[in-house]
Amino acid sequence: MSVWRGFFWESATICDPGSHGAIDARFFDRETASRHYQHRSDRHIRTLKTTALVDTDSCAILDLHCSAHWPHDTQTGHRVALRNTEKIESLAGDKGYDDQSLRDALRSEGVRPLLRHRLFAAYDHAHNARLDSELYGQRWMAETAFSAIKRRFGPAVYPRAWYREFCELVVTAAVYNLEQALKQ
Repeated sequence: MSVWRGFFWESATICDPGSHGAIDARFFDRETASRHYQHRSDRHIRTLKTTALVDTDSCAILDLHCSAHWPHDTQTGHRVALRNTEKIESLAGDKGYDDQSLRDALRSEGVRPLLRHRLFAAYDHAHNARLDSELYGQRWMAETAFSAIKRRFGPAVYPRAWYREFCELVVTAAVYNLEQALKQ
């Protein structure tokens, strides 16, 4: 896996990433196996949650996290964002990543968090109004990356084993990054 991860990270550096990142999560289907196989292997999880950190300048995927157990976005956001604090200066994310400990950890690493607050009180509206709308508005680049991957490579992963599914997504993201580098 370290070889595939290294190939993936090198493909991201070829795209000449900028300093602003966006984080988002999407689901990929795992239902490509037959129903008979799913019942026989006691495989109940039908989707794979994938979280990606995307550079907004080049639309390249900088990091990827996959899970079959659907952890909350704040948990995966912690892992993905804090692994890449040296690559980004600011990070945009939707309300799913609303966690004060994530904001504090990003600030302590020198990264400006642009994470929307969930609306529980009146001051949450004020926090959201103070976000830099130009930088936060580039969050759609993460959604665009997932959309392009699903249109180009399909909305499902085909291997039956968890390890191979993760490898397929890493290789898919690396190929996507190489295609983005060729467009520049």
